[in-house]
Amino acid sequence: MRDELRTLSCTYKCRHDAAADLIHMYAYTKCFFRVREYSTVKSPPVHISPLDLGPKYADKLGPGFQEYCKTYPEDYCLAQLIYWYSQNSEPESRLTRARKGCLSLPDVSSFYVKSAKPGQERVYGNRTVRFMLSRMEKQAQRPWPKDRIWVFKSDPRFFGSPMMDAVLSNSPLDKEMVHWLKMRPNVFLG
Repeated sequence: MRDELRTLSCTYKCRHDAAADLIHMYAYTKCFFRVREYSTVKSPPVHISPLDLGPKYADKLGPGFQEYCKTYPEDYCLAQLIYWYSQNSEPESRLTRARKGCLSLPDVSSFYVKSAKPGQERVYGNRTVRFMLSRMEKQAQRPWPKDRIWVFKSDPRFFGSPMMDAVLSNSPLDKEMVHWLKMRPNVFLG
């Protein structure tokens, strides 16, 4: 399929070459996984005295106890596992961006658009491929930037990438996969 896609002609709106590269990466991904689905949970109420917060809040909250509940979203557990080191009170807000590229590969629809004008983010040339390979080889844990051709599903059903495989097996990226991406001929310069 990869090689057949590369034989088709490309335009800025229809990047079969980029789709072929993505299919190549999916083919070399060995481990796909799903995140366990959790329901949104609302904590039991906690009663807070204005004195618990300090003297400057005593006047603002008034006398008596205030009731406080926190709602934990579905992806709270995964966010806590990934951002355990961060003191951010809402780590799940960073989760969507963090998994792009390193935990999940782009959607194939990234390379087929309806827009009439190609923007800088639609370019998939040598520079973009070199950047992608550099990120994969040297900074596999970092997310891919959003100012490139890639589009990621906001709520993927499964995760998996060659970078995650490398981490799980405690080894470098698959050399055969990287070699093909580096050595394959360009079919569309744009």
